[in-house]
Amino acid sequence: MIKIYLSPSNQPYNLYCVGDTNEKAQMEALAQKIKDILDAEYECETVMATLSMGIRFDERPKEAKDKGCDIYLAIHSNARSEGCTETVAGAVCFYHPKQPLGRALAANISKELNAICPVKSTLKNSVESGMNAFGGQGYGEIRSPYLHGGMTPVLAETNFHDNPETAQWMINRKDEIARAYVRALVNTLNIPKKAK
Repeated sequence: MIKIYLSPSNQPYNLYCVGDTNEKAQMEALAQKIKDILDAEYECETVMATLSMGIRFDERPKEAKDKGCDIYLAIHSNARSEGCTETVAGAVCFYHPKQPLGRALAANISKELNAICPVKSTLKNSVESGMNAFGGQGYGEIRSPYLHGGMTPVLAETNFHDNPETAQWMINRKDEIARAYVRALVNTLNIPKKAK
C-alpha cells in the first residue's frame, strides 16, 4: 500500500492579501482535508507532517523516511517574484528530475488545480524541475526527500496568495481544491477506492 507524506507550508509570515490569514494556516487546513478524503475513501496510508518541524533534511524529510513514505507532497501557496508588478495566477508544481513518477504527479496536480480555478493561469510553465532553484541547489523539499530518503517528492504551489482573486479562492474553496489534489494523486498513483 502506497504511503503519502503531506507537508503543508510552515511559513506563517507569508501573509495572504485578503482574509487576515497566512500560508501556514491555509495550507495546513487544506492538507488536513486531503488527508481526510484519502483516509476515508482510498486504499493508501497518509502521514501528516509534525507541524512544529521544519523542512531541513533532518526534520520533515527524515520523519517521512522513518515512517516509510513513498511520496513526499509539499503543499504551498505562492507569491510573485520580487520586482514583478503584474498580477499573477496559476498553480505550478516542482519535481525531482530523476523521478519520472514525480514529474507525472506534478503535471497532474497542476492540471487539476488550474482546471478548477476560476482565474486563468498566467504562468508560462506549470511544471518545473525543483532542482533548478537556488542556482542548482534545488528546493529543500525536493532535494532532501529524494537524496536522504529515496522518496518521490513534489512541491505544489496551489496558487498565488498575493492575488486577491486566487487568495480568496484558496480560502473559500478548500473542499474543491482538496478533491483536485486527491484526483491527481489517485490517478497518477493508481490508488484503488476502499471497498464499501
